[in-house]
Amino acid sequence: MILETKRLWLRHWEEGDAEECYRYAKDPAVGPAAGWAVHTSVEDSCEVIRKYLSGKETYALVLKETGLPIGSIGLHFHSDLAKEEDEAELGYWIGVPYWGQGLVPEAAREMLRHAFEDLGLQRIWCGYYDGNEKSRRVQEKLGFEHQWITEEVPVPQMGEVRKGHANLLTKETWLKMSRKEMLGSFYDQAEEDTRLRRSRHGQLEYFTTIHYIHRFIQNDAKVLEVGAGTGRYSIALAREGMDVTAFELVESNLAVLKENGRGLDNLQALQGDATNLSAFADNSFDAVLHFGPMYHLYDPLEVNKAIDEAIRVTKPGGVIFYAFLSVFGIMYANYFSGNWASGQTENFTEDYQVRHFKEQLFTGYDIEEFEQLFAHKPVEWITTAGVDGMVESLENNPGFLIAEEDFEAFARWYVHFSEKRELLGSTNHLLYICRKE
Repeated sequence: MILETKRLWLRHWEEGDAEECYRYAKDPAVGPAAGWAVHTSVEDSCEVIRKYLSGKETYALVLKETGLPIGSIGLHFHSDLAKEEDEAELGYWIGVPYWGQGLVPEAAREMLRHAFEDLGLQRIWCGYYDGNEKSRRVQEKLGFEHQWITEEVPVPQMGEVRKGHANLLTKETWLKMSRKEMLGSFYDQAEEDTRLRRSRHGQLEYFTTIHYIHRFIQNDAKVLEVGAGTGRYSIALAREGMDVTAFELVESNLAVLKENGRGLDNLQALQGDATNLSAFADNSFDAVLHFGPMYHLYDPLEVNKAIDEAIRVTKPGGVIFYAFLSVFGIMYANYFSGNWASGQTENFTEDYQVRHFKEQLFTGYDIEEFEQLFAHKPVEWITTAGVDGMVESLENNPGFLIAEEDFEAFARWYVHFSEKRELLGSTNHLLYICRKE
């Protein structure tokens, strides 16, 4: 197997790599800090490759620019730290000339992806010896959390004992970090603050969503918006008199929200993840607007945690809105520009099952598939409604036009039919509306 990053290939070691391995492993600044002895010859490096670097999940770090190994990274099973079947310990080293270039974190991120996604592991351990600040910083960058210190750890190859630090990264934490990084990168470049105003499909989405909010939520309600973006809904509802808490993951969105909502005493803006609403007690809100997280959640565990957390903080009898995307709407809106094949591959398996994976950025659902997520939840289904129809798809047509004087009539017409089952799949954005039992 060969793994790949922007600057590296990660492939298995070969005995023919011994000379390059020795080039870097003979440096006393490399091995001893990690607990292994300086290599004394090319033959010594060859023996190390045979004995220690030949594991199934041990890889040479090959610089694409030269095609030569410059270090090593691997997952080790049944180690002192990783004792269970669903966990492994991460180890790595790199030659001194390549220190400080971010190559180890780059390689480690791909190894973590491989561990959690390809191998199905749940926990990755990583340790360092006291004083190895470079390794400590790498592990902090990767999101590992400190677990404990062992005062006397035997280091057999060095014939000594050292103080050891044990760190852990769970799949759950890794998923949250990956999502936050990916979404931050996307929304830092997107014009999220004007999304619901600058296009007809955005305007229709806002018109329809506000219609349903006013239909099911009282004017004096205490409301939580999860995935509040830049606050278009939160700010509007606060101005109407509702007591609103806006909860948003992406820092740049939150900054705009706070600026736009300045002076509204009944609007509180907080940063956080939809899968963890621990900042709020059970049964705290009359209504929860879950407007965005389901677009970006892929792992079934996280999908269900987000759903369950919203239910938990809603008062019995309270209303919850879950926004989601139709996979068919995604296809209609984005893949009629000579790129259908790539869209089909990204969103469907070969036997036409809907796919969900984090590299999609946005994930879509079959309508019944999404509704089934709530089959055993303590909620009563109220309705499923489209909020923007096929307008995003149609808007790409050069002749598309909805005149200003026609828009309100069109929007009211759309709202009248927005719950018709035969139209739901072709809409892009939808609402699943339910009541907590």
